[in-house]
Amino acid sequence: MKAGVAGYPIDHSLSPALHRAAYASLDVDIDYGRCPTKAEDIGSLVGLMDETWVGLSLTMPLKQVVIEHLDFVDGLAKTVGAVNTLCYQATNDLTVGFNTDVYGIAQAVREVGAIETPSAMILGARATASSALASCVELGIKDHITLAARNHGGPGSAVAAASRMGLSPRLVKLSDDIVPALAGTGLLVSTLPAGVADDLAARIDHEAPDLSGLALLDVIYHPWPSALVRAAENRGARIVPGWAMLLHQAVSQVRLFTNRTPDVGAMREALLAELGRR
Repeated sequence: MKAGVAGYPIDHSLSPALHRAAYASLDVDIDYGRCPTKAEDIGSLVGLMDETWVGLSLTMPLKQVVIEHLDFVDGLAKTVGAVNTLCYQATNDLTVGFNTDVYGIAQAVREVGAIETPSAMILGARATASSALASCVELGIKDHITLAARNHGGPGSAVAAASRMGLSPRLVKLSDDIVPALAGTGLLVSTLPAGVADDLAARIDHEAPDLSGLALLDVIYHPWPSALVRAAENRGARIVPGWAMLLHQAVSQVRLFTNRTPDVGAMREALLAELGRR
């Protein structure tokens, strides 16, 4: 059987290390590889799914564009507006989309303990930001959420996902003076690409008060630590590593692909070993 990670670029992806460790722990014969795929080519890849496949892990830029090519989309993924897991059901010849990023974010945050203040700020406004919104709901944060982004509009915006979830986040620009608000925020999730939060990190270094009540998840795991992580940690914030989100969303993917729970410890060990080689 075959599975893999699809997206572009994916040479840096840690998913193969995670999934191969999982299938070894389960003694399951699934060949998991890389499938470099641009947005315009995802329909062709989905069309190749047959009984030799169990599914795909999907990364950017495919999480939203893939939806129109699937036979069915799970309710959570439909609400979030992002699919990061494609399962092929051979008995029905169906392609089904799921979202395991929501679980991955929530589970990673839980590992550092309870959120002290039921409030959150999410940096970014696209697919992963939408998943972060749903994770906030999972963590009991519904009424005090801020979305900080360079642009909140456009197709696939997290603002539309928030509306589907019944949330009304406060919208601010990433360039606004958001540093003072961090002291009263329980959870900060950055879904920004590498380097985009560096200006904010510099402002935190110079302006931020004590952030010991804040938990920060930066989805960037390479390079690590990011400038944002260093700045927040210097101010006392608890850090949720981006690789922890990757680990837990992969655990959920493996469950979907195999109907079994893998050895999470073995997956964590393989992930950290691969990170150590980079």
